[in-house]
Amino acid sequence: SRVPMGFHRLTRSNSHSQGFTLIELLITVAIVGIVAAIATPSMQNFVLNNRIRAQAAALTSSLAFARTEAITRSTRVVTCPRPVSNLCECSGKKWELGWHVFVDSNGDSKCVSDDLLEVHGPLDGSETTLRGKDDIKRLVFFNHDGGVQKTNGNPATGTIVLCDQRGWESARVIEVLPTGRIRTLIATDLTASGDCEP
Repeated sequence: SRVPMGFHRLTRSNSHSQGFTLIELLITVAIVGIVAAIATPSMQNFVLNNRIRAQAAALTSSLAFARTEAITRSTRVVTCPRPVSNLCECSGKKWELGWHVFVDSNGDSKCVSDDLLEVHGPLDGSETTLRGKDDIKRLVFFNHDGGVQKTNGNPATGTIVLCDQRGWESARVIEVLPTGRIRTLIATDLTASGDCEP
């Protein structure tokens, strides 16, 4: 014979509380607030470090691409900042507005659409600056052998400095050697001090 199953209702006396008290909730919120206040500055630095590293890598990649194309095509290839007008010419000096890579077979530092190899848009960050120094202030001119030259044919050298709102202490320096080799350095690793041009 079957034994009938018995059901009984839970009453308040035998049920367990599943919530938090107001004091427990306030203590938890206070601890979360303290941890957030401590973590926020380091999180901002983490985000800014990642951004500046990616921006430096983007320009380095474009310069390496331009050098490879100059060697492959056996002609001159130019990388330069895009002017405010966005024309395909090298009349700007603010690399942070973006840059383009193009074949410059006639040496006039202008391109037509068929010669345009790459276009990079503006960099993120309202206080980001990217400025060329020395011989490569307005353009980087790769010759058919991959070397960097001035427009008059002499070897060129220089740096392009990438800064954000933190200034020189966190800046990246993209160094372009006369051979066309490119390397990225953290500004504080350099023996010479520099500046972030506005």
